[in-house]
Amino acid sequence: MLARAFRDNPLNRAVIGGHAERRLRCNQLGMEVHLPVAHRFGEMSGAWREGRLVGVLAAVPSFAWPLPAAALGTRLRLAFRQGFGVASRWAEVSRALTAQHPLGGHAYLATLGVAPEAQGQGTGRALLAAWLAEVDAANSWAWLETDREECVPLYRAAGFEIQGQTELHGVPVSLMERRPAGDAGGATAGESAKLFA
Repeated sequence: MLARAFRDNPLNRAVIGGHAERRLRCNQLGMEVHLPVAHRFGEMSGAWREGRLVGVLAAVPSFAWPLPAAALGTRLRLAFRQGFGVASRWAEVSRALTAQHPLGGHAYLATLGVAPEAQGQGTGRALLAAWLAEVDAANSWAWLETDREECVPLYRAAGFEIQGQTELHGVPVSLMERRPAGDAGGATAGESAKLFA
């Protein structure tokens, strides 16, 4: 489901390129490697409709980012199966986003994907709201990146604000942060961490 959800995203088109079938296959291979790590060390939730999975959210709790990488052998098999060019470009994306990630104990929205046929029906909003209720209960900051401009209003409505933008393989990516519930202002968590680093 996630492989289909992200198949036509701007970064998928830029990093994988090719036909939709190739992007779908590369996404499936990537999910097989990365989702077990997210499931083991992070938090995952899903949305079902009529017994069918239509949405998935994967997040990292405060102070748990970055998640450990998959085993080296697993990553090498993934690179071989996806193609070393694709794997190298995804590694560049990962390094660039890691460099932009704020210091401090942010909860991190790693993945929020909705099946194409279920998009625009509130599934993503519901998954996001449930996760943010947990984030608020922990009085935590939150962070995400998105390469889909049409998703920015959804995240803004949930309290995220754009902190910057970066360009990866020609694709603009918005970097967004959300203050803890009840925080009226002041320095961002990243700024506070820099002050005391």
